[in-house]
Amino acid sequence: MFFLKLISPLGVVQIGHVTKSGEIAGPRVLEHIVDAVLYMEGEMYSAHRFLRSVKNRFGSTDELGVFEMSESGLQAVSNPSEIFLGEQHMDSDVLVGLAVAVIIDGSRTFLIEIQALCIAEAMSASKHFNGVKAARADMILSVLMKQAGLKLQNNAIFVNVVSGVKLEETAGDLAMAAAICSSFLEFPVPNDVAFIGEIGLCGELRAVPRMEKRIIAVAKLGYKKCIIPKSTERALTSIELGDMMIVGCKSLKEVINTVFVGE
Repeated sequence: MFFLKLISPLGVVQIGHVTKSGEIAGPRVLEHIVDAVLYMEGEMYSAHRFLRSVKNRFGSTDELGVFEMSESGLQAVSNPSEIFLGEQHMDSDVLVGLAVAVIIDGSRTFLIEIQALCIAEAMSASKHFNGVKAARADMILSVLMKQAGLKLQNNAIFVNVVSGVKLEETAGDLAMAAAICSSFLEFPVPNDVAFIGEIGLCGELRAVPRMEKRIIAVAKLGYKKCIIPKSTERALTSIELGDMMIVGCKSLKEVINTVFVGE
């Protein structure tokens, strides 16, 4: 390429093959000789596309571009934090079995909706998970039964992350548990409440990275309450949150009492 640049004023286009898993096929010579490698990702039936950097010699790879397909082409999304929220969170409607999680992908913070459906005395106590890791969802169900006393054994349970999002980090544990509790108890989660936190096997709530960044994103979208692990509450007292209140809880049982019982 260096010699081609010397002898020709024209640009050079290199063509490489990408495998089904999205990786560059064969020897990674093509990837090594360039300064940056970008991947455009997105679901087939979704209008949103994500531009992710996996190599950047002149900057950070911890960046994520968010775009929306329109009639005039791809347009940058000005506020990507709320692109996965449904319309029911813009008015007074409240749905049973729905909770909002706060996740981070690269440098971006997203609020996503997690839905759950529990059907008692179903023909088969099957479990169906979409957008979440099956092993993680099974663990949360087990903790809800053992540590919170929910009798989910004979229920058919469905868990879904709205808009085709893949929940990869444990910060969505608490929202997933809240959605399942909401459906099982047939008690809606208020639409101005968000959840951040990891759940341990003993039912305790654990801190997750970059909590301050998540809290600020929730406050900007006008939420009135955010449920977080008690251990991180003190470190967030200096943040300007407007009208939003932070509620720290030590355990999953305490979250259930706070959200669904009102203790």
